[in-house]
Amino acid sequence: MIDITSEMIGPADPMALIEEEYADALLRVRFLLEAFRAHDPSNNTAHGRMVYQLRWLERELAARRVPIPLNRSWIATLCYLVGSGEVDDSQEIADAMGELTIILQGPGLLKPRHTPVVLSMLEDFIAMMHLYGDPLLPSEQELVEELSAVAVGMRAGAIVPPIGGGMKLLPLETQILDAKRFETVFPQHRAPENYLRVSSNLLRALFEGWCPYPARKPPLPAPVPGLSPTPPDYTAIRALLQR
Repeated sequence: MIDITSEMIGPADPMALIEEEYADALLRVRFLLEAFRAHDPSNNTAHGRMVYQLRWLERELAARRVPIPLNRSWIATLCYLVGSGEVDDSQEIADAMGELTIILQGPGLLKPRHTPVVLSMLEDFIAMMHLYGDPLLPSEQELVEELSAVAVGMRAGAIVPPIGGGMKLLPLETQILDAKRFETVFPQHRAPENYLRVSSNLLRALFEGWCPYPARKPPLPAPVPGLSPTPPDYTAIRALLQR
């Protein structure tokens, strides 16, 4: 793994670190609000609940009250609907919702400055497949050759991550996931060279656009304090109102 510099992690100004996350989040919040403009905020429909969630996020992000990562309980509606797919009216909407959760829960999105990190992770992955797997099976050798071609393309600037994947797995991503022998050949899960850990971190950055884990930002407190760690519990009040 290459040395991770402060420039790879983010802007030098500590305040600019979280402002970058806010800008990424607000871009997607406003895109989604426009996409759902025909839906009124309501607790009676999935789209209505999503609009409530987005309006709250837009307000709190604009007020600089959101820490990164944000406790999942504050974005429970967003996280649930990402999983359920109930409001995935288009692939663009599904992508924006997924990216918004990645931003708010801390990993952050892949940036051009991260490309050398992803390339180093890929080359380390290839080297470890040889280290722990030689002699490779024919299917594994084919996988290594394809990954090596991606690495050459990245070095030349012809391939820029992320290169797709997600719900529609590319054949190459599927091959990595299906390389079952490496799950037992690699050292066990407490070692950093574990195949599942290494492959998962690589897949998220290379194919799905997550910030590579070695270059992730530290936890970022909100510039304007005041948001409690978790939302207030209104269960008892709701129960009284429903009596």
